[in-house]
Amino acid sequence: MSRRTAVDVRTTIRTTGSIVRWFSLTLAVPAVIAFAYGESTAPFIWTLVIGSAVGLTMERAGPHRDIGLREGFLVVALGWLLVAAVGALPYIFEGGDIERPIDAYFESMSGFTTTGASVMADIASHGRGILFWRSLTQWLGGMGIIVLALAVLPRLSGGGRALMERESPGPDFDKLVPRIRATAARLWVLYVGFTVLSITAFWISGAVGLEPKIGLYSAVTHAFAGMATGGFSPEPRSFEAFGATAHWIAVATMAVAGMNFALWYRGLFRSHRAFRRDDELRAYLWLIALSTAVLALILLLEDRHHLHDAIRHGAFQAVSTITTTGYASTDFAVWSSPALLLLLVLMFAGGCSGSTGGSIKVVRVLLAVRMLRRDVRTGVHPELISPIRLSGRVVDEAALRATIGFILLYVVVFIVGAIVLAADAAARGLPVTVEQALAASATSLGNVGPGFGDNGPMGSFAAYGDVGKSTMALLMWMGRLELLPALVLLSRSFWLR
Repeated sequence: MSRRTAVDVRTTIRTTGSIVRWFSLTLAVPAVIAFAYGESTAPFIWTLVIGSAVGLTMERAGPHRDIGLREGFLVVALGWLLVAAVGALPYIFEGGDIERPIDAYFESMSGFTTTGASVMADIASHGRGILFWRSLTQWLGGMGIIVLALAVLPRLSGGGRALMERESPGPDFDKLVPRIRATAARLWVLYVGFTVLSITAFWISGAVGLEPKIGLYSAVTHAFAGMATGGFSPEPRSFEAFGATAHWIAVATMAVAGMNFALWYRGLFRSHRAFRRDDELRAYLWLIALSTAVLALILLLEDRHHLHDAIRHGAFQAVSTITTTGYASTDFAVWSSPALLLLLVLMFAGGCSGSTGGSIKVVRVLLAVRMLRRDVRTGVHPELISPIRLSGRVVDEAALRATIGFILLYVVVFIVGAIVLAADAAARGLPVTVEQALAASATSLGNVGPGFGDNGPMGSFAAYGDVGKSTMALLMWMGRLELLPALVLLSRSFWLR
């Protein structure tokens, strides 16, 4: 029997329906939170019912079969689009300043892709249930909704590798154990464990009086978004509402989340030497240290803060931007051009591969730098044979070409996105500068969160029109999928035998 090469649409719909149906059950959590605070549970109950019904209907589209490479692309791409659509319903049902479908979808997509960009202009007007839902969407999207589905749904394991490879952030998928479902479960257990540690640290800081504003609700929501490198906060002014203790706990949370979770597993449960041997981790830590030093120096030279505060805010914004979290300890939108330019550049770095961070990823940047260094050497010594190594292993030339191809494609999509956003702003008469349009595109595609100016950490993207918001939502989706699963769907050859 010949192997199927065309896309199995019925199996794709059925698999996607399973993901949507089981994901809808998570709406029970914010419903409980809303009930506990005396708020209406209707937005969450209705969404749970609708999502479950849609998912069940899709599941009946055809018989269950293992999925292949093409179906993996389609399931991941459609899964994120549909989950974001279901996740938007509570915002619509609640009403308020994001009840319009495009605004609700923007907020939901920003949540699940762990972007953290928001069109919610009046956070304080929303109930605790809906704000908890914002943070929960980021936590669910951080490790990946497909990875979560693989961990809890046995019947998805047949095509698990195809799904994991399409969703896992970074150039390579690290299979920890032979069984895909076991790998997904281990990643989620580690993710949950770190989240619990972060919640505990935040809660203790409030319980002992170091951070009086932090209770259990605040600890959970900020740990959820921090570990997911998402950045949604129930506080209108993000971490500016808290003091130094909370800031350093957040820095630690974001830094941990920006590391490769497969590396965390190997280093904690197999050999501590895995940390020392990893070139990407060293580059990641050096980038954080150097960026912190430069930002602190700029803040000191501009006499904005004293030494300790300059280091604290420099470290916070460096880690928040590199890991694509988007939390803010202060309104960095009012910082000088050199500081903003550095933050814009850091938006392209991203966390480590296999982390919850977005953007290009440190490993790709590291490989690109080493390739440029090799080109300089071979320009002087053409006969020189100099293989590129990463953590002691020679990197295949095909992988190097793929890295450069991804970076170039990323830059092209970023530029096109910035042009569309600038044009939309101009058509609406918005005072958006070139710098702000570039930041809006970079922060959306890199899943970073806040931009500059009125779109900064204390503002929102509410002023953009439907075209601009749709463009940013599309960029978030493409960035979370690392471009290829989204763009491959536009290829004619993908759909034909």
